Amino acid sequence: MNEKTRNLIPWVVLVAAVGGLATYRNPWLDPSRSEPPGPTAAARPARPAWPPAPALPTTPPRPTADAALPGGGTFIGSRCGAKNFHRFTPPATPAPEPSGRGGQHGRRTPGPQLVLGSYGFGRNGAHDQGEFTIGLLLGPGTPRVLELSDPLGPEGVAVEIEGPEGIVGGAYGLPVTLSDDGDRSPEGRIRVTPDGGGSAVVALPAQALCPGYDGFALQRMLVAPSDSSNTIIGDPPYRLTVSISDPAVGALRRAAGSPLTGDVLSADNRFDPAHESPGDSPAGAAA
Repeated sequence: MNEKTRNLIPWVVLVAAVGGLATYRNPWLDPSRSEPPGPTAAARPARPAWPPAPALPTTPPRPTADAALPGGGTFIGSRCGAKNFHRFTPPATPAPEPSGRGGQHGRRTPGPQLVLGSYGFGRNGAHDQGEFTIGLLLGPGTPRVLELSDPLGPEGVAVEIEGPEGIVGGAYGLPVTLSDDGDRSPEGRIRVTPDGGGSAVVALPAQALCPGYDGFALQRMLVAPSDSSNTIIGDPPYRLTVSISDPAVGALRRAAGSPLTGDVLSADNRFDPAHESPGDSPAGAAA
């Protein structure tokens, strides 16, 4: 990872904790969207500058068939509507510190870490169904190097989106794009170092959403609510979870004396007060 990217990591984590770096791409502003010839602007009836927001379904999602996704991965259609489902079960969270900081995900504990650096839904034109693009930041959380199988664990990356009605989208075995693919062990494993950490991007296509669900509508539900001064006042209505599983995670946790056990490394879009300081980077912080 180059020096510029390494210096940016702490600030990216801070912004991710405060606002999720959630992006919303206005479908009216798609560069490929064109308007057919018609009356002049003065003769046309006025229309809102912002398109009507897509609505979420009014009935709970029903299970459908699992399906292979274009580009790789498998849609978890059979889990639509399921509650608290995760392809990789996240480790149990240790009790918060007495100060109240670092309660979620045990990120103040030693050991590997995964953080959502950014996420958002977009599309490339009227004929593109769109996809969620999720930026991941990784760190060993110890002076040791974390070496992961390609692509980020033997089974790849799993993503789930869940609301009050249950799972509304998700997939596993999704393809991953590494921001820096040059740091590899002689065996070809991905090296996440203490000084530079690691970063990657995973895409969840619209075909991985349960029937009736729209990506733009879900995007709004993944953003944390805020007050008039833009202060976060709670967790997002819907939860976005990203996880991987690799024996190297469990091995490094044991070596670091982490209270977390198991091989699963996960992150979600819930607000975490552990990242209120720009000095908390995934390269040196805990998982």
